[in-house]
Amino acid sequence: MGEKALSGLTCLPLTPRITLKQVQTTLEQDVEFRSTSDAHLTLVLMQQGAGHFRLNQQSVQHYRPHSFWLSCAESACEGYDFFPRHHFYQLLIIEFSAELMACVAACALVTPGKPAWTLSGELNEEMARQMQRLQQGMHDRSPVGILHLESLALDALWLALRQLQHQQLALKAVPLARLPQRERKRLIAARDYIRQHAAQPLCIETLAQQAGLSQMALKRGYRAMFAITPWNYVIECRLREAQRLLESSPLSLNDIAVRCGFAHASHMTRFFQRQFGETPGRYRNARECSVSAE
Repeated sequence: MGEKALSGLTCLPLTPRITLKQVQTTLEQDVEFRSTSDAHLTLVLMQQGAGHFRLNQQSVQHYRPHSFWLSCAESACEGYDFFPRHHFYQLLIIEFSAELMACVAACALVTPGKPAWTLSGELNEEMARQMQRLQQGMHDRSPVGILHLESLALDALWLALRQLQHQQLALKAVPLARLPQRERKRLIAARDYIRQHAAQPLCIETLAQQAGLSQMALKRGYRAMFAITPWNYVIECRLREAQRLLESSPLSLNDIAVRCGFAHASHMTRFFQRQFGETPGRYRNARECSVSAE
């Protein structure tokens, strides 16, 4: 991240293996970074903030409050970050030596065939406390204080890896262990139906009928198998199509909203901003700036 241009940034090198950066600021204008980095392992802890980022030419991902991201690269890569104005940002960036990528591999979190990738999770209570300890520890710059911060930073990495590993295991284990084969097939059919008809008026009753399940079985099974509710998946599909149209079409916001299944532009904006931390208009403007710069 090209953090030098970011106000409210505190940078503290701990050891040759770890650098700690803290951001606490409200941006008065949009901030955009482009950078090239070598192999790296970076943990970002965000209490508050918004924006989006892209690693190499992968799809755009969005920063969310109360979340963390682990950015991993085994070779040189390009990064793009966008932070919208008028948001308060409170985050920690911990840059680790690429040697610690071996820990990611040991947890079976390496993405095959990709030289660079990101993993994310919720900033749960334990992770939030660890972030607070790191922030408080930055006030002590003595040798012993720096040693303590290094220990806290390594603990934060361990907590992130443990949580990501648990998430991965849960996604693999729950559907197979608890749902009969016939029910899994019906739930997959329900997901496919949502994907194909997300822009149309949908309700749980209709989805349950299409899947051949009771409404309760659909709600419980869908959440267990896909880690999301049916209705939230409807919204996710609509937002994904809205993103595509914002990036590739000149349609007005209201036309995009109606085409994607929302009642009107403000209806879409409410869900879009809640999910991505910025309005559709600002997202489109940032994307246009990104493309023109390339």
